[in-house]
Amino acid sequence: MIDQFIDLGIPAKAGLIEQKTICPKCSHTRKNKKEKCLSINLDKGVYNCHNCGWAGNVKMKAEVNYNLPVLNHSPLSGRMLQYFKSRGISEATLNHWGITESVEYFPQIEKKRKAINFNYYRNGKLVNCKYRDGEKNFKLVSGAELIFYGIDHIKDTEHCYIVEGEMDALSLTEAGIYSVVSVPNGASKGNQKLQYFDNSYEYFENKKSIVIFTDNDAAGIALRNELARRLGHYRCKYIDAGQYKDANDILVQAGAKTLLDTLKSAKQFPIEGVLDLEANWDNVINYSEHGIPNYSLGLAESDNYIKFTLGEWSVMTGIPNSGKSDICDQICVNLSLMHDFRVAMFAPESYPYEGHIKRIANKINQTNCDVNLLNASKDFIKDHFYLVKIDLENLTLKAILDKFRELVFQKGINICVIDPWNMLDHSAQRDFTYVGRMLSEITQFCQQTNTHLILVAHPRKMEMENGKYKIPDPYSISGSSDFFNKAYNCLTAYRVLGQRTEYGSDAVQVHVQKVKRKENGQQGYFTIAPDFKNGGVYRSIENKTRLTISNDLAPF
Repeated sequence: MIDQFIDLGIPAKAGLIEQKTICPKCSHTRKNKKEKCLSINLDKGVYNCHNCGWAGNVKMKAEVNYNLPVLNHSPLSGRMLQYFKSRGISEATLNHWGITESVEYFPQIEKKRKAINFNYYRNGKLVNCKYRDGEKNFKLVSGAELIFYGIDHIKDTEHCYIVEGEMDALSLTEAGIYSVVSVPNGASKGNQKLQYFDNSYEYFENKKSIVIFTDNDAAGIALRNELARRLGHYRCKYIDAGQYKDANDILVQAGAKTLLDTLKSAKQFPIEGVLDLEANWDNVINYSEHGIPNYSLGLAESDNYIKFTLGEWSVMTGIPNSGKSDICDQICVNLSLMHDFRVAMFAPESYPYEGHIKRIANKINQTNCDVNLLNASKDFIKDHFYLVKIDLENLTLKAILDKFRELVFQKGINICVIDPWNMLDHSAQRDFTYVGRMLSEITQFCQQTNTHLILVAHPRKMEMENGKYKIPDPYSISGSSDFFNKAYNCLTAYRVLGQRTEYGSDAVQVHVQKVKRKENGQQGYFTIAPDFKNGGVYRSIENKTRLTISNDLAPF
């Protein structure tokens, strides 16, 4: 990230997330040329000059125009054919996959080498190419589109296999499997964004069964789980290679028949509602060693009280005009910037959509965006925020969750927002059990899709004490006490009237009233305020001026 600041001429330094430095746009014109007027945040990628107003986000990217590779028609040399033979790959398979050969420069070793050309086709047109030399140095065509290797091979099939590398795809063909694709860049332990899936999801929409064959290391398991999350566990199986590293290792060590037998032994992902201990054992080991990841909300002192975990949901409440929706937007922006999460939002009270998008852009850039900055932010917002429109045929919770589920498949969203609960169609409510059943559906959805859902809900009434509104809690939400009982986390936004801040706005306390898992936080509150001069971004408030809350006003 620091390199992206330096590319803009911003002298950022490693180590400190929030820092001030000189502005490359105006500091040289000022009397005090060394005055640090530019604020930057290394995590969020934002920068803002308090003197000249220059602001932006280094994570914004321009519209992509993909480069197209030039097909090299050179046939494979005898030496290259011998290499593939040693890996169990026949010339017929090489011809089927259109493998060619060239001399390429590899930046890792700063030399030209003879290279295998794994040519990536879509609809018969060359889209990308991966080059590999004899020492496992790789490179893809710079600026070319990332797609699955062999995507044309599954275009008209009801079943397919997904593997982790090109050699594994060739190996399955040696075993008689032709409907196979490979991910283009292997597996990694980091965030599984799967850009190539975004470009190709329609190829998987009508598949009846999908077998995922990745390595059994931590990165391979993470890739397997993310693919199954997006494709739907109900139609996926996976391969456990046992003592072997991957498909090619089975082919070389034990032959095509053993590889085919291994493919026939694909395991089911856990049946819905029943835990398959065998299928989950790798995850048990991973949990024992690393725990479940949780994610900072990036709000002031929030890390001291709450972090989000995927597979759970949180409820946020507060009296009108307390900033619930605005804080929810800020949390989603922070999650997208800090963790590269994608967000789906059903937020009809934030209509019109144009205004909502503008507010999101302001928070991303921490300034009131002009047209140029809006255009610069367009691609990031398109890639990270998906607004579900209110004009759906059915506004039931099921309809919204189904739309979210579709976005998990197509776009790999991680965070869902329903804001607010009362805008859904609750005409099916017959008795007091309705809310509990609906909230159980939310729990099931989050666990099945490994997403985190934020549910914004209004309190049923506002109580006053000594001329001030009491701080509501989730038991106060209209409809049921189940909002408190069933949520994993409960937050309340409380605007402190009369406690003005340096930003010209009232202070807002965010009360964390429930955290189900102690590793994710504790009860307490932190104070923030919107900085309307800089895009309405929420900033920390020094707690020297915190109000003392009496037992009568406390939420418990």
